[in-house]
Amino acid sequence: MNKKIFFQISVIVLLSVLIGILYNNSTTAPLPLISERTENFSQSDSLMIAIMRQDSILRTADSLKLLSLKSEDSLRLINEQRIKDSLDRTSKLDSLKRVSDSLKTLKKRIEDSLKAVNQNKDTSKTNVVKPIDIKLDFAKLMFDKKYTFVDARDEKDYNEGHIQGAVNIPYHNLEQYKSRLNQFSKNQVLVLYCSAGCDVSVDLAYAFVKEGFTKLYVFRGGWDEWKNSGYPAN
Repeated sequence: MNKKIFFQISVIVLLSVLIGILYNNSTTAPLPLISERTENFSQSDSLMIAIMRQDSILRTADSLKLLSLKSEDSLRLINEQRIKDSLDRTSKLDSLKRVSDSLKTLKKRIEDSLKAVNQNKDTSKTNVVKPIDIKLDFAKLMFDKKYTFVDARDEKDYNEGHIQGAVNIPYHNLEQYKSRLNQFSKNQVLVLYCSAGCDVSVDLAYAFVKEGFTKLYVFRGGWDEWKNSGYPAN
C-alpha cells in the first residue's frame, strides 16, 4: 500500500470519528461508538419483588378469608345453641307453669268441695247424708291434709298392710269395734276404704251415717291402688 492510499484511509477514518463525535454532541439519542454489553437486571428484579409481594398479599387475603369463615361458623353455632337453649328454657317454664296452674286449680276445687261439706249442717234428722266417692288424687290430698282414714277390712288384712295412720274398724265385726267410733266427732271428715273391687267401705260408710256422721268420703281405689302408687303405708 502506498503512502497516498494510507493517508486517504486515515483521513476518512478520522473524519468519520469527528462526524460521530459531533453528531453525539448535538443529539439526545447518541450512537454508541463502542458496543456495550453490560447486563442490567434491575427491572426484572423489581418485577420479581412486585410479584412476590402480590403473592404474599394474596396468601394473607386467603388466610384472612378462611379465618373470617371460621369465625362466622363459630358465631352461627353459638347463636344456634343460644336459641335452642332459650327455646328449651321457655318450653320447660311453660310446662312447669301449666303443671302449677293445674295443681292450683285442682287444689282450689278440692278446698271448695271440702269447704262446702264443712258448711253443710244437719238441719233435719230426716235428711240422709250420702258418702262421697273419691279417686286416688283426692285421697292423697286429704291424707296430706291430715284427715282421718278408716280401714274397713278385716283385722288380718289390715295387719298385712294399710294406709299410714289409718284406723281399723272392720265392717264385718262392726259391733266389736263400735267403741272406736267414740273417738270421732260426728262432724269430723273421715275417709273410708277397703281393697280394690271391695264394697265393705261403702257399707261401713252408710253404717256411719246411721250413727250420725255427716262428712264421709269413700276412697274407691282402696289399699291396692294406694300401695301400687307407692304412697305412705304401714
